[in-house]
Amino acid sequence: MKCPKCGYELAEGHLYCDSCGEEIRIVPDFEPEIEQEMNETLSTLFVELAKEKMPEIPTDENVTAESAVEESPGESPQKSRQSRRLIVSLGIIIVVMIACTVGYSIYRNRSVPYQLAKAKECASQGKYTQAIGYLEKIHDLEADNAEVMFLMADYYYIQEKYDFAVYTLQQIIEFEEQYKEVDLESAYDKIISIYKTQKNYQAINSLLLSCSDENIVNTFQKYIAKPPQFSYVEGNYEEVIPLKLSANTSGKIYYTLDGSEPDENSDVYTAPIFLETGSYTVKAYFINDYGIKSDVVSHTYRIDLVEPAAPEVSVYSGDYYEPYLIEVSAAENCSIYYTTDSTDPTTDSILYTAPIPMPLGKSVYKFIAVSPEGVASDITIRSYKLTLNTEISTDMAIMNVVHALMREDVLLDEQGSLRGMSGHNIYKYSAVTRIEGEDYYVFYEYYEDATGIQTRTDRIYGVNIQDGSVCRITYDNDGKIILIPLE
Repeated sequence: MKCPKCGYELAEGHLYCDSCGEEIRIVPDFEPEIEQEMNETLSTLFVELAKEKMPEIPTDENVTAESAVEESPGESPQKSRQSRRLIVSLGIIIVVMIACTVGYSIYRNRSVPYQLAKAKECASQGKYTQAIGYLEKIHDLEADNAEVMFLMADYYYIQEKYDFAVYTLQQIIEFEEQYKEVDLESAYDKIISIYKTQKNYQAINSLLLSCSDENIVNTFQKYIAKPPQFSYVEGNYEEVIPLKLSANTSGKIYYTLDGSEPDENSDVYTAPIFLETGSYTVKAYFINDYGIKSDVVSHTYRIDLVEPAAPEVSVYSGDYYEPYLIEVSAAENCSIYYTTDSTDPTTDSILYTAPIPMPLGKSVYKFIAVSPEGVASDITIRSYKLTLNTEISTDMAIMNVVHALMREDVLLDEQGSLRGMSGHNIYKYSAVTRIEGEDYYVFYEYYEDATGIQTRTDRIYGVNIQDGSVCRITYDNDGKIILIPLE
């Protein structure tokens, strides 16, 4: 069928030309039973009126046709009036019947229940194109009838006319103010189902990204590939930034830090990215589990960290003949780390927590301060040489401890054997420190089992560097040192 206005070839069942928009007026079908009923009614009326009003024809054999005709001119005025009334009556009846026919036709074209019933009837017979034609009539009458739109989309889908089905459902989305929320959700659900059948996940992503209904977007979150979210807004910072990247659903985030465009060969985000001193242009994009890529998002950061001052050490480098405690301080909230093997300290080195007794002989200390932002200071270096004026060496002091514990019946022999134990005790020099005005060697006690594993105990011993006397070192509740002499 062609459009009467422009000649465009029309798709079957369409009521408007897809080219020029001209309305296609189709002569409505008549119900056969109604047409038969009308004919029977007219026939009956004609017969009855004829019998009642028409003059009787003589049956006498002697009366010829000519004589009957000759009598016509002599027909009475009363019979003439009756004939005219007969003609008028017949005209009125015909007009009424035509009006009823036209009225019924208009009713059918304007009746939603009738058109819907006819659409479902055609669909049950597999005549989906005709069914869609009836549904289009209803849509012209009731543009907000969601049931009609869904039926129309279903009929297109059954015919594998997926583009038409999607277009029909998109009319609900486009004119969402005319429909209920549940109808809008169903329209999205049906469109997504069609795209899933076609494995067209990019179309699903585009559809949902343009959706303003948060509930619907959340329902179908897994199909969306939104650009990654950055935990820090771009700008200048005076601290190390633990930058976090997040996505709206499961998948992978690829990123670069030098401003280059990321791809699937770039770094995959798995943990916070620590941005330290310098400038960074972070670019990232997200790929969901369906292979849909988001747009690339870019943030620029400049990190200008304040470097803390180097630690201050209470004892200067030099030669010493009596022990001193090495105290170290740094800026507030900074941590101090140090080494004694001449290597540069890092946050993996020894953490300074309390004053350090100066060791015997030569020693080299290196200290750094590290700010809460992770910025390290310059290194402070101190070198010492401690020489004590005593004849008691550390080895002699250890033997003094062993002999004192043997007298206390703690040890069985000089090898540190213990009663009922397979292992033995050993004692290790720690430092020399001044306690109550006198200098003491400090030793820690360790238990070594039969396998050679050493475990430090909670006992500490001190030996006076001048007279070699031994004492147990403990602490009171205030942390003050207490010396307990051993016999």
